[in-house]
Amino acid sequence: MVAVVAIGIVVSAVLLGQAGRAERVPTASTNVTVGGASVPFDIDGSAVQVGKSDAKVTLDLWVDYSCPHCQEFEADSNDVLTQKVAAGTLKVRYHNIQIVTAYGTQAGSAGACVATYAPDQWWAFNAALYANHSSETDAWKGPELADFASQQGITNNDALTCIRDQRYTSWITDNTGAAGQAGVTGTPTLFFNGEKTETISGAALGAKIDELAQ
Repeated sequence: MVAVVAIGIVVSAVLLGQAGRAERVPTASTNVTVGGASVPFDIDGSAVQVGKSDAKVTLDLWVDYSCPHCQEFEADSNDVLTQKVAAGTLKVRYHNIQIVTAYGTQAGSAGACVATYAPDQWWAFNAALYANHSSETDAWKGPELADFASQQGITNNDALTCIRDQRYTSWITDNTGAAGQAGVTGTPTLFFNGEKTETISGAALGAKIDELAQ
């Protein structure tokens, strides 16, 4: 069982002009390789979405790269999620928000940059961003995260420039504001096929997915 960090902040942001806001919303629609299988990958609203459209199970994950319980969840569950997505059983929708430290926003922006410009590397980079979080990396911003991305094998210049520019931080802020409206009170929060469920990970998560897929 993974604990949950409760949302206890009020998000405030300066509203940007419509054109400026549009420039800060990531986009992607392609296929990527997960667990050796080619699966659809796109950005839909507040979510990075990975998996086949006809998957029997859809998991909406509201998560924060700076949340220690999300870090634990990712470490416990990555293998399970990889297997189920590759098998076509599961579609995962990752809603990245920030409720703990600024690393959640900065890493969220970096992840969105990779999703936009180097989507086939997003799955591994997503896991790496969780593993990278510590008190030492809490203050990282664009330049440090771009260097980290390079160390993870990301060479796409547009992706690295996007990370340095912190281009999608406002997208993470917007997602955080939308979390409450979605019924999210902490991270990680799981919704299976639109229904909020208890926070489970690892083998229990795999068993739940199998049960729903039957």
